[in-house]
Amino acid sequence: MEPKLKRSSIIRSAGVVGLGTLLSRVLGLVRLQTIAYIFGSSRATDAFWMGFTLPNLLRSLLAEGALSAAFIPVFSEYLSTRGEKEARKLANNVFTILSLILTMTVGLGICLAPWYVPCLAFGFKGSPSQIDLTIRLTQVMFPFLFFISLAAVAMAILNCKAHFAAPAFAPLFFNIAIVLSAFLLAPKYGIYSLAIGVLIGGAVQFLFQVPPMIKRGFVYRPILSFKDPGVKKIARLMGPTILGGITLQANVIITRIFASTLAAGSISSLQYAMRLIQLPLGLFAIALSTAIFPSLSSLASEEKLEELRETTSLGIRTVFLVLIPSSVGLIIIREPLIRLLFEHGAFLQRDTLMTSQALFYYSFGLAAMGEVMILTRAFYSLQDVLTPLKVSLFILALNVLLNFLLIRPLKHSGLALATSISMLINMLILFFLLKRRLREMEGARIINSLFKVSLISAAMGTGVRYLLRTISSPESSGLATQAFQVSLAVIAGLVIFCSLAYLIKLEEFKLVLQALKEKGRT
Repeated sequence: MEPKLKRSSIIRSAGVVGLGTLLSRVLGLVRLQTIAYIFGSSRATDAFWMGFTLPNLLRSLLAEGALSAAFIPVFSEYLSTRGEKEARKLANNVFTILSLILTMTVGLGICLAPWYVPCLAFGFKGSPSQIDLTIRLTQVMFPFLFFISLAAVAMAILNCKAHFAAPAFAPLFFNIAIVLSAFLLAPKYGIYSLAIGVLIGGAVQFLFQVPPMIKRGFVYRPILSFKDPGVKKIARLMGPTILGGITLQANVIITRIFASTLAAGSISSLQYAMRLIQLPLGLFAIALSTAIFPSLSSLASEEKLEELRETTSLGIRTVFLVLIPSSVGLIIIREPLIRLLFEHGAFLQRDTLMTSQALFYYSFGLAAMGEVMILTRAFYSLQDVLTPLKVSLFILALNVLLNFLLIRPLKHSGLALATSISMLINMLILFFLLKRRLREMEGARIINSLFKVSLISAAMGTGVRYLLRTISSPESSGLATQAFQVSLAVIAGLVIFCSLAYLIKLEEFKLVLQALKEKGRT
């Protein structure tokens, strides 16, 4: 495949994943709006987010993190060198082993919750009823880990077979389940309705991917062999990756632990702000890293380092293209956006202010969060899982230090700023280590793109800010007026940015347009 065609193919695949992610993020906002409307930022919602922390963390570590990073290269190798039959045997073996591990993990998570939850939520120690609620919510939601982890393996199998649609759209059902549960069950079960929705959503997310796997020849047959060479290789790669994932995901737990010592609603405000950050992050950075990973793994296995450098550089530059203007836009429109999305029902003006403050500081690290995903995938494609692990350990220690330094003067906003600073440093360290590993990383090309994108993003931000000042209205204005203001600001920002990118002939923007044209002809 020619390099230009491969670039377009990667961007098109990222577009498919991005579309599914966009819809999922939109429904995720609806989910947050539902939670905000029914429950607001309260002790109950803080208990829910804290109770969901560990099951969600283990999901990231065991499945979507370590297992996916280790499974995709090995499964791809089996497909290309050993054939479809051996690849299916490996997948069946992994499913069986993972199911056993997950069953034991879920059992322990439920049984031991009364002991570890109070340690995680020590900020709730002044409210025994809140700790008890957090324990019960954790126990209800822990089986979510079983279903969502199997869903992640299904996603990896389908992605290796160049099928991205079903895995991208499966998370829609997770959000739908929580929204429906909240509306239908909240009158009877209260905050437990959200936990029930989490459990149902995880199960449906897995089941939705089963038919596409069957269609592509995968039929589950129990196989249990810990001595299989492929399983051993996956296990060797998973070890350091799990440790690296623990240090990265521990930042989430650490942030919530620090936030639990602050005013009520601090955890929820950080959560709402991070969900808004994850909208552009998931729309393209996660989508691009998902689409680019199989290509990077293939290039690394074939020792095509020049193409590997070019593909990684493309990923870095494309993430800058999307996330730098996104971060500027979120900073400019953060208050009217949060007011439009969340300030209804039990979500009050105070909650809008707290969420806006957190979003402001999270936005500075948005582009770095996306770049870390691309750079980490590049190291994993080289079967180097130790380097990202070492960097993540340093970043974990740095984040803890920054939390201590910034929480006193900035409260919950300081925790958001600590995350952004940590991710910026994480990005820089990974970039220079990868450059040393590959001997070249098209540095001048990346810096040139960064400068141009930053320049036109600043121009876009200036224009949008002036527009908002011109059309601003009182905070008490109706929902239609608020929606008009936010929509007009977003459209104006897109028009300004795209027009300037086109006028200066930004290379990455041209590649995106080319991919869209080729998709339109297919």
